[in-house]
Amino acid sequence: MRWSHKELIEREAQFPTGSRKGYAGYLEELSQLRGDFYAEFLKQKIPKQPSVDEVIAAFDAPPPEAFSAPYMLSEEAIAQLSKSVQRKYVVRFKNIRRSWHLLLQYMPELMVEEGARQDVLEMSSAHGATLEILRHFGHRAIGNDFANFLGRDGGLDTRFREANALDLAAAADDHKLNRGDGAILNWPYRPLIESKGLDVRLFDAGHVPYPFEDNSFDTVLCFDALEHYCHPKDWLKIVGEFTRLARRSVLLITNPVQAHLLSDTAYMETFYAFQKAMRRYRDNGFACVYAGINRNQLTVYKLMHLG
Repeated sequence: MRWSHKELIEREAQFPTGSRKGYAGYLEELSQLRGDFYAEFLKQKIPKQPSVDEVIAAFDAPPPEAFSAPYMLSEEAIAQLSKSVQRKYVVRFKNIRRSWHLLLQYMPELMVEEGARQDVLEMSSAHGATLEILRHFGHRAIGNDFANFLGRDGGLDTRFREANALDLAAAADDHKLNRGDGAILNWPYRPLIESKGLDVRLFDAGHVPYPFEDNSFDTVLCFDALEHYCHPKDWLKIVGEFTRLARRSVLLITNPVQAHLLSDTAYMETFYAFQKAMRRYRDNGFACVYAGINRNQLTVYKLMHLG
């Protein structure tokens, strides 16, 4: 059965965490999964990518029950989300788990109750789950978003533009949220962000510099978004902006390359050049301390300030 946005929200209210036993049932499933995953891994000739819950189970660190409460949304808000946001992103606990498992793996310093509090900027926050998690651990978290614009209607595609070459504020977006005269009327995830009282700043991430002073944040995060900002040949310009803003660390995770781009020689050459440059990154006092595989491609990079 294909649930509507409204039905998914109602179902989450009825069955928090997706389990008929509620949060306690989810914890039971994780406990079972933790043992099964290690046992099954030893039997597999080709190890599979662990699922979100398998990662959480391995860390034995589930999100608190409070995160299983659904978004509180008006009928008007749900109607807006139905027009512009994928159905899966209106289920809060799933959003939380997706962000939780990434932070557990790559930013453990942000995921401890007794850890130092940090100022964090997350680029392209979307549903805001990462911001919720950071706030839970006491960090000051600011997000970024922009009216969704890929240019299907106007023929302008942000994935292939040069950085700073096309001002999105001067063009109407796919969902008619940015009218093209510099005014942003709305953005797709606004109802979710406002329902949780999160701080999200609206600006085009493909244009640098961003509206913050140097070293404004301890950490800058960017998950599954860089490829929408500009062409890979200019991705290092965006990373340079991340390191301008960060005092301690930058975590960047890109989406895997889409299948239809694998045969685009020019695109892939710049993509591979970016991978190599990130592994060897040395700029603004930052160096790459981790490069890893996610979803079977090299897409995870963690930079740290070495000064």
